[in-house]
Amino acid sequence: MLTWQDYDRAENKTKWLRNAITSYRNSKEYKQAIEEEEYMAGRNTTIMNVIRVIYNMAGLPEEDFTKNNVKIRNRMIHRLVTDRCSYSLGNGVSFKSREKTKDEEGKTVIVDSTKELLGDSFDTAVYKWGYWACANGTSWLYVHPDGDKWKYTLFKKTGFIPLPDEKTNVLRGGIRFWSIEWGKRPITAVVYEEAGYTRYETAEGKYGINALELAEDLKPYIETVEVSEAYGEQVVGSEPLPVLPIFPLYSGENKDGALDNMKAKLDAYDMILSGFANDIGDCAQVYWLISGALGMEPDQKRELLDRLILQHMAVVDGENSKIQGFTQEIPHEARKVALEILRKRIYEDYGGFDTEMITAAGTNDHIAAMYWPMDEEADSFEEQLIESIKMILNMLGVDDMPLFTRNKVSNQKEQTEMVMLAAEKLDERTILKNLPFITVDEIDDIIAQRAAEASETVVPELEE
Repeated sequence: MLTWQDYDRAENKTKWLRNAITSYRNSKEYKQAIEEEEYMAGRNTTIMNVIRVIYNMAGLPEEDFTKNNVKIRNRMIHRLVTDRCSYSLGNGVSFKSREKTKDEEGKTVIVDSTKELLGDSFDTAVYKWGYWACANGTSWLYVHPDGDKWKYTLFKKTGFIPLPDEKTNVLRGGIRFWSIEWGKRPITAVVYEEAGYTRYETAEGKYGINALELAEDLKPYIETVEVSEAYGEQVVGSEPLPVLPIFPLYSGENKDGALDNMKAKLDAYDMILSGFANDIGDCAQVYWLISGALGMEPDQKRELLDRLILQHMAVVDGENSKIQGFTQEIPHEARKVALEILRKRIYEDYGGFDTEMITAAGTNDHIAAMYWPMDEEADSFEEQLIESIKMILNMLGVDDMPLFTRNKVSNQKEQTEMVMLAAEKLDERTILKNLPFITVDEIDDIIAQRAAEASETVVPELEE
């Protein structure tokens, strides 16, 4: 484990950085993160590395090239992680404090000032942040200025080394590193700390980690630039951020990655399904047993077989020769049951929502009960989201609370009927909030539009 104090105490920062990156890339944590990325992309490593073997006369295993080696890979873990993120973040993030104001035409509109400050790309960035937090257990979001807006860069476990404080465990710095082809292309590394960031690059024409050298000394996160005809662009000042602008997000209280306690089940599913497909190819569907044909010449046997295959008939000496056809059925019931059990266990253990279990006549009570495990997991995930997003807001000097609208499947007709039956006792916002086909971002716009229409309505005067 590397800490901020390790970096701070290092006399030769460049040498320490090289050793830190090499050590991290050889660690179990990094290799697990690489494997998680492979599974999330549907490149399940276990089934991809399966080799079908046969044992030779000496009893040693050899690759059997005569056997089919179909490798069917499931993407259930990607599906489950996507469901968890879309469930909480599919409708974006909204904030508690909203303000009424007038637009250019004088109409009353509801403005989410916090959302406007964060920018249009915030929802997309948070979704990716959440996806890779669920996949790897932890991910980081780098929040930095881009002109008059804020920009968001995702740091994943496969390219970022956190440097927490030894005493408080608070993130004090970090190392981001990347190369499009490790050892054969240039390597870039950036060390982030509270005062700014330092950039390192490999020397020209050298690509190994030992060629990593200082390229740009400590630079502040915010700089004031002046432009003049005489001197062009000049940095005339800098402004520090109140905290390190890199924010961790955890998958839940246990910080588990997607493959923790799930890999064995996913691999078993792949092995059973692939094995079934291979058995179909390896076993002949129809074969013939020919007796009394020992006196036939090879070309006669070949002709007989061709007639059986092409014409489905052949004539032999009934007294001395005989043809008997056989079919071979592959047992599949046991495999089918095993796949069904594995699928159910995978969804249950991860706390996912299996849409195959929904029936056409499912009521909202039935669907709500199926969502219960997913709701429990979402509670833990959203608790982490709230804490991490509030850290970003604190850096920006904003006191607000993020809100999430869960993206649920429901019996919309039944839910709409229930809301309409109680409409007389509900206010307009509550009615709109509970209608299943209206998102949280649409509610304020609808209310503002209805208010504007009402104010524009003119009641004609009665003639005397």
